[in-house]
Amino acid sequence: MKKKYNKILIVTHQFAPHQSPRTTRWKLIYDELIKGGNDVHIITGTPQDEIQSHVTYIGNKQASKVIKSLREQSKIQQKKFIRNLFLKFLKKLYRFFYKTFAWPDYTMFWVFAVWRNRKKIDLDYDLIISVSLPFSSHLAAYILNKKNRKEWIMDIGDPFSLKSNAFENNKYLYKNLNYYYERKFYNLASKIIFTHKEALQAHKKFFGINDEKLLVGNPISSFNQKIYNISKSYNYSSKPIIFGYFGILTKGVRTPKNVLNVLDVNNFIFNWYTNPDSKKLIEDCLINKDNHNYMDIVPRQEALIKMAGSIHCLLSIGNLNPNQLPSKIIEYLSTGKPVIHFAELENDPVYDLESSFNNLLIITNKDNISEIEDSVNNLFSLVGDFNEKYFINNFTPQALIKLI
Repeated sequence: MKKKYNKILIVTHQFAPHQSPRTTRWKLIYDELIKGGNDVHIITGTPQDEIQSHVTYIGNKQASKVIKSLREQSKIQQKKFIRNLFLKFLKKLYRFFYKTFAWPDYTMFWVFAVWRNRKKIDLDYDLIISVSLPFSSHLAAYILNKKNRKEWIMDIGDPFSLKSNAFENNKYLYKNLNYYYERKFYNLASKIIFTHKEALQAHKKFFGINDEKLLVGNPISSFNQKIYNISKSYNYSSKPIIFGYFGILTKGVRTPKNVLNVLDVNNFIFNWYTNPDSKKLIEDCLINKDNHNYMDIVPRQEALIKMAGSIHCLLSIGNLNPNQLPSKIIEYLSTGKPVIHFAELENDPVYDLESSFNNLLIITNKDNISEIEDSVNNLFSLVGDFNEKYFINNFTPQALIKLI
């Protein structure tokens, strides 16, 4: 960190124990800021397992439990037809409401709760940082910082106004409102962090953002020597080759259709650690259904052990929007395992990483399966050559904090 801040306020709707690339990113950054002697406080809409002095949860725990319960029940194969039908109806009603009326996104009631409780929140800070997804975190930070006018850093995950599909809200109803507030916040912010240069350049051009505000803050992870040792000791000569995918898929953003058209062959096995909606997307594309195993999403530390010790290769699927970098790719690379990334676009931002990591192979739907197999087998011989020093210097929380 270039400047020492005594007190930092981080506003992020999603935080641990919630599992997502953004929560992983900011839990790692939070831990590093604390190590650096900073006094850091979190405002979040994620219910906490226990009371923590550094975290203020704002929201309705009871409502969150009801929504979580409905989601979990909808995953279970219930014997009662009427009950299943009712749960499906509630799920569709919930989605219809939020997709049609919610602004800025599905966490609109959290923003209202932040506004309602703004006078009760300790606003003694020197720096405020807001984190998206979701975009509502930036709106909440704006509400809290409106009077204080302290230095404001925005960390941008996926695009908001510039999304070309899977929009955060009703684009026909809120297009102008989205643009107005996003541009307003960029004008007010001291620094704006994007995870790759394509997203930075697209936002700079569209919103007319000043160069001095803009930073590329790479996706981050942590390097764990024990995980890397497990990766190195895996039996890569065993057959069949097992691919592992960890995370979710989203229709119109990140889909399995094209990659499975290339890789869904008899001598490959796929282990999918994902959710029910993603499983359905996968099954709708399959040719060889017997080659696919489905598991629930697991906590990060458990996932890292499974990545290193139970599969040959990690599968990454590119987004259909060049302004979105699949943030899981850095977590994958940190293990030292062979990573196979399927690029949907010629300007996929992962190409920028290709020359820096010898455990990364990028494929497209133009590649021949026999050539892919040869390239994959070549990666197995390079597992012991992972450049951990380069990774630590560029893709860890220490590296990101130095920028801000």
